[in-house]
Amino acid sequence: MLMKTSICKTLTAMGLGLLLASCGSYGPKTMDRDQINYGNSIGDTWKNQMLANIVKIRFVDMPVFVDVGSIVSGYTLSTTVNGRLGFSDNFVGGNSQGLGASGTYTDRPTITYMPKTGDDYLRAILEPVAPSSLLALIQAGYSSELLFTWAVEAINGVHNWSVTRRKDSTADPEFIEYVQLMQELQILGAVGFELTKDANNKHDIVFRLKKEGLSESTIAKSRRVGEIISLDPSRDQFRVIYAPFKSDPDTLAIQTRSVIQMLSAMAGFIDVPAEKAAHAVPGYDAATSSKRPFQVHSSAEKPDDSFAQVRYEGYWYWIENADLTSKRVFTLMLFMTTLTNQATDPNAPVLTIPTS
Repeated sequence: MLMKTSICKTLTAMGLGLLLASCGSYGPKTMDRDQINYGNSIGDTWKNQMLANIVKIRFVDMPVFVDVGSIVSGYTLSTTVNGRLGFSDNFVGGNSQGLGASGTYTDRPTITYMPKTGDDYLRAILEPVAPSSLLALIQAGYSSELLFTWAVEAINGVHNWSVTRRKDSTADPEFIEYVQLMQELQILGAVGFELTKDANNKHDIVFRLKKEGLSESTIAKSRRVGEIISLDPSRDQFRVIYAPFKSDPDTLAIQTRSVIQMLSAMAGFIDVPAEKAAHAVPGYDAATSSKRPFQVHSSAEKPDDSFAQVRYEGYWYWIENADLTSKRVFTLMLFMTTLTNQATDPNAPVLTIPTS
């Protein structure tokens, strides 16, 4: 009789243990895992979508942007515990016991996709990037050489290479020199941009050239920058405006590019397969692979190691994971599309609904 009681207690304890384990809160345990996994998936999708649109532009196809509006992840965890006991007082029948458990786990994420459409979307990709947004990235430490090379068409009338004329497109030699000097002065802390207010309480972006506490070589570089873009040497600050050329002695005229112009420029550096050359617009053929500021490879075979990849019309297009130059340019483009997307409604937050 004592054995029967002991067995009953053991089975009861095991059943209660399984039941209590199934009733514990499961949702909070998934938050860390879900946030990282969904975040990585959204990031990879964002990169691949951007690359797909760059490829589409090269093939005169319509670029389409689709955002992830929300993610609702719901979990269901159910368990069942059953047991049986059988006892016999004779020596032949013996005793029998049994304990069974079953469980079901279900993950049903609900993802909402939001295609970018309407006037706000068109303005975001067709209007030139505001000089203030561009200079904010420089002030945050982003490479001025990278930003001026891709996002600027002209500075005080000194022109960058053209997005539309690809066969014979070259930048003014002075523009290339200006960009290189600006990068050096940025590293030395000899240039800067600041936000000011005028008499009407309107904000202005002011470009400043530091003139004190500099070495002779830095002063010479700063002076050369002023000569290239025709700045008044008696001034050390200039109001930044959007314009193709300079109109006032106290202004710095920057003609920026639109998002679609920058995407078109990047599309010019895609290696188009020979079989598809007739379907694509010409690229920057004059630039050799070693001198290209951006590179997208193509092949019929799926790449092994890529930063972003997409399949289009039977071929794979990708950016190599080891190509840091192309990765910097590509990441810059992701930042620029975010900066120009301020007029649209913000996306809904990513949600995780815990269950217990």
